[in-house]
Amino acid sequence: MIVINTKIRDFLEESRYVILLIAYFLVLWVPIIFQSFNISDELSDISLVVLMFAILNFIRKAKFYNKITLVITFFIITGRSASVGTESDSVNIANWIAMLIYFSIFLTILLKQVWSSKSVNMNTILGAIAGYIQIGVIEFILFKICDAYFDGKAFNTTVSIADIIYFSFVTLTTVGYGDITPVVDEARAFSVIFAMVGQFYMAILMALLVGKYQQEHSKQ
Repeated sequence: MIVINTKIRDFLEESRYVILLIAYFLVLWVPIIFQSFNISDELSDISLVVLMFAILNFIRKAKFYNKITLVITFFIITGRSASVGTESDSVNIANWIAMLIYFSIFLTILLKQVWSSKSVNMNTILGAIAGYIQIGVIEFILFKICDAYFDGKAFNTTVSIADIIYFSFVTLTTVGYGDITPVVDEARAFSVIFAMVGQFYMAILMALLVGKYQQEHSKQ
């Protein structure tokens, strides 16, 4: 039994980047694929919980951050469970704010690991991809909070979770189709900020990875 547990822990440690990316894609695709069904929001909640546990697995060796994120995870799951069947905007907004704090802490940890890596390997690349997606997740949560605060009137049309995910990544990548547009100042400000962040992230990170790669190979 001890040997099996050790093998499982080793597998989770070695595969933590892959597990993280799978969880991200669940968060991104599940609400969109099942948007036409009545269980879209419930599946979105489940995929968010899966992502939170993937994050806990990723940082389990960082004991200080692990304890903080574990407490916030418990608060989020308890809060989401308590809000099922209720229409309390204040409870929902509090839950989304807790998720915003949770994912912001993890983004800091993830980017530190990518930035401090001494060589460019597969985990470094997967970490960079995960960091970009994580920024989009944080953007999505901010837009969700904004839409909830303004009673669903932050955009030019009524939006679902899948719509906000779609708008967030369209904004982050500066594609901007224009079918969904922010109409309140706060949402417009977030749109401008994250459009800039998306461009700066790609430019700075690519320069970092290329510089590390060249430095690594120049020593060989």
